Amino acid sequence: FRVSPPGLALPPIRYSHAGICPNDMNPNLWVDAQSTCKRECETDQECETYEKCCPNVCGTKSCVAARYMDVRGKKGPVGMPKEATCDHFMCLQQGSECDIWDGQPVCKCKDRCEKEPSFTCASDGLTYYNRCYMDAEACSRGITLAVVTCRYHFTWPNTSPLPPETTVHPTTASPETPGLDLAAPALLNHPVHQSVTVGETVSFLCDVVGRPRPEITWEKQLEDRENVVMRPNHVRGNVVVTNIAQLVIYNTQPQDAGIYTCTARNAAGVLRADFPLSVVRGGQAVATSESSPNGTAFPAAECLKPPDSEDCGEEQTRWHFDAQANNCLTFTFGHCHRNLNHFETYEACMVACMSGPLAVCSLPALQGPCKAYAPRWAYNSQTSPCQSFVYGGCEGNGNNFESREACEESCPFPRGNQQCRACKPRQKLVTSFCRSDFVILGRVSELTEEPDSGRALVTVDEVLKDEKMGLKFLGREPLEVTLLHVDWACPCPNVTVGETPLIIMGEVDGGMAMLRPDSFVGASSSRRVRKLREVMHKKTCDVLKEFLGLH
Repeated sequence: FRVSPPGLALPPIRYSHAGICPNDMNPNLWVDAQSTCKRECETDQECETYEKCCPNVCGTKSCVAARYMDVRGKKGPVGMPKEATCDHFMCLQQGSECDIWDGQPVCKCKDRCEKEPSFTCASDGLTYYNRCYMDAEACSRGITLAVVTCRYHFTWPNTSPLPPETTVHPTTASPETPGLDLAAPALLNHPVHQSVTVGETVSFLCDVVGRPRPEITWEKQLEDRENVVMRPNHVRGNVVVTNIAQLVIYNTQPQDAGIYTCTARNAAGVLRADFPLSVVRGGQAVATSESSPNGTAFPAAECLKPPDSEDCGEEQTRWHFDAQANNCLTFTFGHCHRNLNHFETYEACMVACMSGPLAVCSLPALQGPCKAYAPRWAYNSQTSPCQSFVYGGCEGNGNNFESREACEESCPFPRGNQQCRACKPRQKLVTSFCRSDFVILGRVSELTEEPDSGRALVTVDEVLKDEKMGLKFLGREPLEVTLLHVDWACPCPNVTVGETPLIIMGEVDGGMAMLRPDSFVGASSSRRVRKLREVMHKKTCDVLKEFLGLH
């Protein structure tokens, strides 16, 4: 054996616990951010003997139950002492219970409940078939639910709901019974804008209630690209959606800035809520006042100008005010400085350009954290009609009406003061290009309005795609484009006469170029055109047609 020289201390021996971390076994098996990030550790010795100290999505390490693989590399905990029991093993999460998983004690949510009814009113405003169902719901969401006194029973009528003073008996239907027990998704808390420094970790929790329990997905609003939908237990780069549908972004970078949209959906309806994220560099001063660099009031006309997407050097993610959407969105800023409609943060953009409050009809239904439950109505911008929801009595928003009639009178816009919604193409830039029969760059020189339709004369600058018309023989003659199903009070697509170059994508029928309300028509920029040329060069459409069935 070896003897260490005098005065030289041996390094401390670090014993590691048996097993491996969940994400070493499966890259999609992540440590949940909300339920375990508080159990921080540095080594296995700080954890229970059956646990490992593993990286989590918060950028630290947490104590979690170890995973095991057999000698053939198959997944599954083996090799633990066969005499392992649940004695002295505590499961702290409401609704969880201890179970032996191939010799290892683990906590899991209850998956079976007794069939006897014992209707239980819970602190989330819902009535459960019995206490067990309430506990199971709490476990699946990683929260705590308490039993409360049943006060109201809402029948979700087709007209105005019951007046607040009406009190009836709790429901006696099972949780799966359709009809009377349906409740559209509603938020418990306001979506908030967050601003972080590059490299930090940020998370958004879409805290919703509804009956049946809503399914939650997340997506980032992307410029000129299809949004990528992420579901619970989904990992994409540095973005994770945990098993409780919490969105976590670690090691944030400038390009992570943007609007992250939570969509909650169940049989009763759908809800969308936007969570803005700004990412700033360390030490960067963030302008939050409504002023221009010289200290004067920010010129309102600048807010109406299109985003400056030309490429004049280094590209950065910035915010611009979109007058049609009445909101601030991200874009790629090329430092051409053709206008002032570019901001470092969402907050700076909103302060400078938002002339009034956000249209209340575009806000999500917000129940709030209080428990003074009352039936209300909210306009749903996704499904158009007004829908009923439970209001908790505090911290709501303006999209909150005491009757369906009041809701319909105010939304989607106040009667007599119509405000058009932004035109939205059916697909984003690349998919629209692949689906279209023709794609041109041009300027609209003349526009003729007809009942439910119209005609536009377009001076063609360049033909990017032409499958059915032979536009190369057109010469300098303007192209006549037919506009179908146009509501001239709020016309879509947004085709306007002017010198602004447009990217126009449409279809051909009988040799005629046509545009529908959801056709892609947008401002031309060097970045967009460069993207389309790349699609043509790489034959991206052929790949999409093969794998996605585009035609």
